[in-house]
Amino acid sequence: MIFQKLLEEQYKRFDLASGKERRELLATQMYDNEAKGLDCMSCTGRCCTYEANSMQMTSVEALEAMALLEKKGLLTEEVKSRLEDCVKEFRLDQYIQIASGEFFRKSYTCPFYFYPSFGCGLGVDSKPYGCIAFNPCESGQKDGGNCQSDLDIQEKRNEIYEESEELVNKNLFKEEGISLMKEPIPVKLLEFWNKYIKES
Repeated sequence: MIFQKLLEEQYKRFDLASGKERRELLATQMYDNEAKGLDCMSCTGRCCTYEANSMQMTSVEALEAMALLEKKGLLTEEVKSRLEDCVKEFRLDQYIQIASGEFFRKSYTCPFYFYPSFGCGLGVDSKPYGCIAFNPCESGQKDGGNCQSDLDIQEKRNEIYEESEELVNKNLFKEEGISLMKEPIPVKLLEFWNKYIKES
């Protein structure tokens, strides 16, 4: 269990709460919205497609996602091909610089959109924070349109965990050579995949 072991080492070394605990504020807000009828059950999931998705993830978020895929037995050639095809189709490995240290965020359809089953393949405890915080503003939506990211709840989460998460990200760069850049989901996952699975 390469990724699970590496993840547990980071948790212990930097006294970092689990991925589930660090997402709890966001998940609770999402469940509260659902209880009020503000859910995604009737929606096509447009926010996960190239029409509205440009989600990026940090190194620690990616490591948690890789540990989940490892646990589920999804570190397969099929999944790797989905990641690689996504990068190729949407040219996610070709960066357009718009300012010093800042790059244009490209849209893409998430490779875990309705894969490997209905909904998101990463699940609420392992998906990027921004995905969990993006919710409907009115009930009964079928094709998105009136949804937004709850910036306040994300800021509250960041105030609690961002400092320790950044220590992990910096350590993964220093000791493992994992980029400090936030990058699209398939790009970041492939960075871990190609480094550890190829060398293991």
